[in-house]
Amino acid sequence: MTSITSAFLLLLLFVAVACRSVPCLDGCTCELSEHDPVIRCDGVGLNRFPLPHSSPLRGFHFLALTCNDIDTIPAISMIKASFPDLQGIDVQGNTRLNCSDLVHLHKDIPVLSDCDNEKPLQCDNLDKNCDWKCRTLTKLKEMWAQFKDLVNRKAKEWQAEETIEAAKSWFSAQFKKFKIAIGELSD
Repeated sequence: MTSITSAFLLLLLFVAVACRSVPCLDGCTCELSEHDPVIRCDGVGLNRFPLPHSSPLRGFHFLALTCNDIDTIPAISMIKASFPDLQGIDVQGNTRLNCSDLVHLHKDIPVLSDCDNEKPLQCDNLDKNCDWKCRTLTKLKEMWAQFKDLVNRKAKEWQAEETIEAAKSWFSAQFKKFKIAIGELSD
């Protein structure tokens, strides 16, 4: 093997190892991050739920399908067979989506959607500085705020404000102890 051939092979190997995103599925991008493996299909014009054509796609935790034209979601058994390691799906911004298709998913896998949201995601008005992770975190923060409001309303109805405050204090103290234990805070 010549030195030029060896150098070329090393270059190809380096590019293959360094490359963290590869094309996959129907115009999607598979991000091969060690901590956050995701299949990004946001805004690629899909009109159907993307499934692998041959073997399952293993190792991906999240499927971002925001801002497409998907109208139906397959059965959870088909999704799990196609993506065995999947932990969540984002289908926000799919205005034609049949929300009744999501009912069978919620007990098996977390799904972010616009189905129960008064303000659906406006795909034509997205903040370019806020990628799918940012949008997902924003949605989760909104859901957390709604949950806290619900808990506070129920606490007042049940006259359990003191119990809730005691639980909050306990969790805050445990979190602080945890952060001290891992060295992020000093006492």
